[in-house]
Amino acid sequence: MTVILLGRDLMMASRVLEAATRAGVDARRVDGPADLPPPGAVRLLVVDWGDRDADWGDQIATWIAAAPEAARPRVLLVGPHVDLAAHAAAKAAGLGPMRARSALVRDIDRLLT
Repeated sequence: MTVILLGRDLMMASRVLEAATRAGVDARRVDGPADLPPPGAVRLLVVDWGDRDADWGDQIATWIAAAPEAARPRVLLVGPHVDLAAHAAAKAAGLGPMRARSALVRDIDRLLT
């Protein structure tokens, strides 16, 4: 499994990358959608949705659509659970629900296995 963390928060990135190392999973962090590898090469994309640029939704949706349906990566958006605008933007972009960062930290080991 290849995991990509799309975000600029180095604290959150270190937690995800450390968990991936423990699980024996290939993982890396990128700063923006333009830095993403081909979608067919990614099994899980974790997006720090609380620290996104305005155009990330469209760019990520386009990136996902470029993969064959059977090879589309799982996308997990995380951000502040109280950020209602971020939740609405995730829904509007068609990228699904946004999970709280605390839930990611709590569940990361299970998500990677």
